[in-house]
Amino acid sequence: MIKRLRAEWTSEELQKLYEEPHNHWLYGRGHGLRVQFTQVIAKDMAREVNATTVADLSCGNGEIAKVLDLIEFLGDYAPGYKYTGPLERTLEQIPKVSLYICSETLEHLNDPASALGQIREKAEGLVLTTPINAWHDDNEEHYWAWDREGVEGLLTEAGWTPNVFAVLDSTVFNETYTYGIWGCK
Repeated sequence: MIKRLRAEWTSEELQKLYEEPHNHWLYGRGHGLRVQFTQVIAKDMAREVNATTVADLSCGNGEIAKVLDLIEFLGDYAPGYKYTGPLERTLEQIPKVSLYICSETLEHLNDPASALGQIREKAEGLVLTTPINAWHDDNEEHYWAWDREGVEGLLTEAGWTPNVFAVLDSTVFNETYTYGIWGCK
């Protein structure tokens, strides 16, 4: 199941919102653990696709991609990287890569299906994380809620084959989200 939660923000609103890259450590234990779990899956997927390059164009502090020790193409909506601005635009600026990291981004995009298709054209492997089953998410930055099947439907439609899946439930720490983490080829 997939549910649209709210309307898209304007470009001006997004520029104000993302003046600085995201720092996941500010948002609790669950966010920190999600990054660590994602790094483990990213290392596995890098081996799976014999990766030499990695891209993450909504990388925040870049901590997930940097642990892989590959040639990096990093960017963010916030300034400070070579590739800055909306994901849909920065994806056009990078070369094809072995592995793409899309962590806590899909739920922020107006057209997640299209973005997954664009990423598919650029990458051999994908690591994706997003909240799942967040049907009453009050984070105004999140446009979408979905369950595992909804995300896997989007992935399949874009040409990805999910072959790794993990769940991290941060609600045990009195935090908001259960995270789905996928590795895809």
